[in-house]
Amino acid sequence: MPRLSFPAPLTPALTPRRVEREPDRRRLKRGLAFLPPGGAGDQAGFTLLELMAVLVLVALLLGLVLPGLFKSWEREKTRAALRGLATALRTARSEAVTESRRTRLFVNLRDGRYWLEGASRAGLLTGLGLADAQLVWQNPERSQGYIAFYGDGSSSGGRLVLQEATGRKNLLEVKPITGKVSLGTLGN
Repeated sequence: MPRLSFPAPLTPALTPRRVEREPDRRRLKRGLAFLPPGGAGDQAGFTLLELMAVLVLVALLLGLVLPGLFKSWEREKTRAALRGLATALRTARSEAVTESRRTRLFVNLRDGRYWLEGASRAGLLTGLGLADAQLVWQNPERSQGYIAFYGDGSSSGGRLVLQEATGRKNLLEVKPITGKVSLGTLGN
């Protein structure tokens, strides 16, 4: 029967020593000559190709997402202008009832401005065009009219149909007897 032999344990004298070698030319060019071969220096960071691929993906995603964000931003800006006009009408009604006097909200349809009687600040209907208007006309040539609210809560009544750039029509209506202001959408 053959006899099995096991190698002798390594002693410090038999342990292989690390041989110092000259830096590789490729490692010198990359600035990694003094890092250990196969260590962190060889694998650290990203290659230019990887960075370019990530930048291309980010550019594609931005190209797909930004137009949608811009459209929704424009849509919300238009809706905010509509809500601003409705709020100004409600404020005029509230002021008329509180002070028991007539209060008017003037509307200039040519330039899209509106303002409360006696106010120094005007609102602006951005992104909206006039499709139809029923107001008390103060100056038809200049497309300027008003809606009046009275101390008992009633109003002169009025109706504005404002069209967005997308073709969507919004109806802003003031009831004559109650002075109630309503904002809605007309079916296309």
